[in-house]
Amino acid sequence: MNCCPIMIAEKMVRRNISSVPKAVLKPDQHVIENINKNIFTIRNHPGSMKPRSVLIPEPFIKAVVNATADYPVKALLETSEKLNRHLKGRVPPMEKEELKETVEKVQQKVLSRYANVTINNDQDESRFRQMIHNKTQNILREKVYNWRPIKFDVYNSLVYLLGRSAPEYAVLAKIFGEIKSRDIDFIPRSLFDFGSGVGTATWAAHRYWKQNIYEYFNVDISRDINDLAQTLLQGGTPKGNKPKGVFYRQFLPATKVTYDIVISAYSMMELPSLQARLETVVNLWNKTGKYLVIVEQGTNAGFKIVNEIRDFILQVKHEQNLGTVFSPCPHDDTCPRFLLDDGTPCNFEVTYFTLPLGGSSVAKKELYSYVILKKGKSNNTNPDQKWPRIIRPTLVRHKHCVCRMCTANGKLEEVIFTASKHGKAMYQCARSSKCGDLIPATIEESKSQNVQSDENGQILDDK
Repeated sequence: MNCCPIMIAEKMVRRNISSVPKAVLKPDQHVIENINKNIFTIRNHPGSMKPRSVLIPEPFIKAVVNATADYPVKALLETSEKLNRHLKGRVPPMEKEELKETVEKVQQKVLSRYANVTINNDQDESRFRQMIHNKTQNILREKVYNWRPIKFDVYNSLVYLLGRSAPEYAVLAKIFGEIKSRDIDFIPRSLFDFGSGVGTATWAAHRYWKQNIYEYFNVDISRDINDLAQTLLQGGTPKGNKPKGVFYRQFLPATKVTYDIVISAYSMMELPSLQARLETVVNLWNKTGKYLVIVEQGTNAGFKIVNEIRDFILQVKHEQNLGTVFSPCPHDDTCPRFLLDDGTPCNFEVTYFTLPLGGSSVAKKELYSYVILKKGKSNNTNPDQKWPRIIRPTLVRHKHCVCRMCTANGKLEEVIFTASKHGKAMYQCARSSKCGDLIPATIEESKSQNVQSDENGQILDDK
């Protein structure tokens, strides 16, 4: 969830005695023993999600330089900044019934203001109707988001490349890295990318499974962006060697072929309705062999779409299409963050480095919401499947740290870690963990305790 600067739980730690949830936490003894034996370090414990920051591969950078050689890079960069701002503020289109209801409410509100207007003839009535229409439209422009599909021609495809390829590659590299580290037996042979854009999913998959994946099937409605994606794989020149096993289409295929890993990254927001999104998800889920990855902007709108898809798939009861959440949730229950409805999305953060075009590469942060859905029944054979996930930045204080986590019982819990209470290894694990990491432990129940703490989260002595 939101890993940006903390505006969170400082509200919960006032200078008084308050009832704070006390989670009964049991460290994973196997992990603790391995830490004590120096099999792995504290910072690289099994729940630590790597990489923290992502560098764009050099072949991709060279391909981008070649692909943009004949275009005004400065103008492309300026336009890409505008596109980034637009995408971060983007919300899905309002549903027809909701829009109709909103229009009627606004119209009635406007009419109520002019209930005492006298209409003497047809001309007055025509002017009155036009005035009501104009005022209604003015209000609707402020209240209703003017959603329009984005057309990616040759120029806009290059704009998208410069503005979005680096953060999207970083996000997918981190997500694929989690799958790679937590499911070491998973060796994908095929990948399907819906809304493939400039091909960042293919490049991110190359990072981990280049020697294993023999088929990359990419679908994007824009022919120009498909051509650009293929050009990038050819080194940025149309005459480069065409990669084997990489295919591009403009529409979802009707075949029943399945793929080991299916991705939809930053694409669901571009569909015109809830019905279109769910129909697409059904199609993608039917094509999923093992993992379906859904990624959107880490905004309230992006989180809502991700959660919508998560709940939809988990409601499937057909024996052959059952699914479970692999990440980020350690449970298949309703999202507690969504139930809280406090306007805070469930999102995570990755550091990426911008493309070094028109200047030096700089580090930036990208917030994203995601879910990885796994095909089949939940067997919970991996111990980390029940480990709680940190969903806020860890608050590191003097001799203790505070972790806010989503747990296997479908709840949000806050745990204050100390060396004396949880052991040195467990405390150091928690202290070094970041938002998005798993804590190698299980939480079995919650009680209440009285804890006295100040506004900085410092525990006060009971005196």
